[in-house]
Amino acid sequence: GAGLRRQQRRRWALRAGLGLLLAAVAVPVLTTAALVAFIPPDSGQTADAVVILGRGSDLRDLRTAVAADLVKAERAPRIFVSGSGDAPQMVEILQQDYTVTAPVDGENCSRTTRENAQYSAQLLQPQGVQRIILVTDAPHMLRSHLTFRHVGFDVISHPSPFPQDFGLRSQMVLAFRETAGFVTYGLLGRF
Repeated sequence: GAGLRRQQRRRWALRAGLGLLLAAVAVPVLTTAALVAFIPPDSGQTADAVVILGRGSDLRDLRTAVAADLVKAERAPRIFVSGSGDAPQMVEILQQDYTVTAPVDGENCSRTTRENAQYSAQLLQPQGVQRIILVTDAPHMLRSHLTFRHVGFDVISHPSPFPQDFGLRSQMVLAFRETAGFVTYGLLGRF
């Protein structure tokens, strides 16, 4: 009687716990895979500028390395950095650590992807910059690509990798954040 019910509840709790754990791992992986699946591949074309989006100190170094490699490969003649709190540090990294000799500038005001696109357009398009190579992490790329295209850029997507020490928890947070951001931007007509 009572012992059997207790054993059944334990099994149910164990199954529920394993199911939740599996969902916690699978949902971000599947969500990220869905977001990444629709990113247009990098065409290899040249552009007027490489535009790097800030996303915090954990992702800063790899993004600057990707941008420096693109300029050294002569894919674009200049780099533009967009993001509040990230732009000055990334400009410094590009100039000091990667000794990029191409012009490097940016804006340090934007706090959202929409503002990244708007402020970049306000500063770059009057200078004749129309085609950009956009650098951000893969989960953020589709929303960023569509948002920058919406403000008039011809966008070449070039996702930057995650650092090796970027844990599963951080990837899960980004996956959930990007899923919500993608849906929200779509509903608000920002694409």
